[in-house]
Amino acid sequence: MAIGSGSVGPSTTSPRRHVTAGAPERPLRSTLRLAWSEARPAVQIIFQLRVIAIVAVASLDARTAPQWGAVALCCAGWLCITWSIYLLNGLADRVEDRVNGSSRPLAQGTLDAGVARQLVPALACAGVILCSLAGRSVLVSALVMIALGFLYSAGPAPLKNRVWGVQVSVIGGGLATYAAGFHAAGTEISPAVVVFAIAMSAWMGVGGLAKDLPDVEGDRAAGRSTLAMWSERGTSPIIASLAGIISAGLVLAAWTVEERLAIPALVLSCGTAAITIYAAAGRRRWHERTPYHAFMYSQYGAHTGALCMLL
Repeated sequence: MAIGSGSVGPSTTSPRRHVTAGAPERPLRSTLRLAWSEARPAVQIIFQLRVIAIVAVASLDARTAPQWGAVALCCAGWLCITWSIYLLNGLADRVEDRVNGSSRPLAQGTLDAGVARQLVPALACAGVILCSLAGRSVLVSALVMIALGFLYSAGPAPLKNRVWGVQVSVIGGGLATYAAGFHAAGTEISPAVVVFAIAMSAWMGVGGLAKDLPDVEGDRAAGRSTLAMWSERGTSPIIASLAGIISAGLVLAAWTVEERLAIPALVLSCGTAAITIYAAAGRRRWHERTPYHAFMYSQYGAHTGALCMLL
């Protein structure tokens, strides 16, 4: 789901700028480039890594090779679906994004909102078609993902407005993604698949909390209720504690279930250490987006480590 800026480098926010009244007409190529930027490319890439990484984990002791054609269709379909979801989120978050000084195209007015509204269903439909070609179970996972994405950003009571709603969305979206990749591969279920999918989906819950730390002002203006709004000082220790539980669980699983999960477990442990250091030092020495960056970097590292299992 929509977890922060999606940046794994410097902050994507900038000093408040004058937002143009309307976006100028642009050629299709430029419009798609802006729509891609709005969808947070770093987040789109990690969704693709999730699909491929679970295939790698599922292949550890598989008797048959993964169905790479179906996996490719799943990846293409999932890209369309997550692109659609994040465009919808950008449309829904324009108020808070502008208050927070976001440089995203919709918040700045460089991407026309009407064009974005047309792209959302078009991309979602393309994704559903591609996922249906990958298999019935992949299609079901895709429909669940779309439903979660819509409920997160739209409807009479968007899930993004409550802490529990964000957790349901991001963790559910993670599980749906891993389920899609696993079913596309066509391999048998294994303890390693279950452990990896649950641990990394739970890790997305950490990101769901961390991404709110720098956005309190905009979230309050949009009428949202986040953990950071209740107690910014108390939020960081909660995030660090949850990260510690998840990384310790994965370390234990690597010790008892599948030793080849040791690399993802080690990476999550490093991410937990960074978040814990921030919780101890706070804003005095670290930027408020540091926990989210630690979350994102560790996600990339853990999934890349899982991909090494294919070597």
